[in-house]
Amino acid sequence: PHMLEQGGGAIVNVSSIATRSLNRVPDGAAKGGVNALTACLAFENAQRGIRVNATAPGGTEAPPRRIPRNAAEQSEQEKIWYQQIVDQTVESSLMKRYGTIDEQAGAILFLASDEASYITRLTLQVGGGDLG
Repeated sequence: PHMLEQGGGAIVNVSSIATRSLNRVPDGAAKGGVNALTACLAFENAQRGIRVNATAPGGTEAPPRRIPRNAAEQSEQEKIWYQQIVDQTVESSLMKRYGTIDEQAGAILFLASDEASYITRLTLQVGGGDLG
């Protein structure tokens, strides 16, 4: 309602490149939903002056979570699965590295800015050439 009152705005959702990758079925389904939500909201709001886009980050170097997803220690199998995800992420990236938080934030800030005023319904992959 606030964006409608002010005559427009920009929404930037955060998805993930990991919509089609190893050991990521629940995450892939959820992030695929974010991509669909982004597209649907863009269709419904473009003529109202509201742009809706998303970024799809690839592997990103980040500090440990303040609140862990799961307080239990990983099992040996979970450690193997996680290492497979890390290995696939680096291998899939044309740049063969993880990105930085600043690289992810730059894409989000661009899509939210007036410089992106003619961009909507885009899910911008920010993963060093990894297409998921």
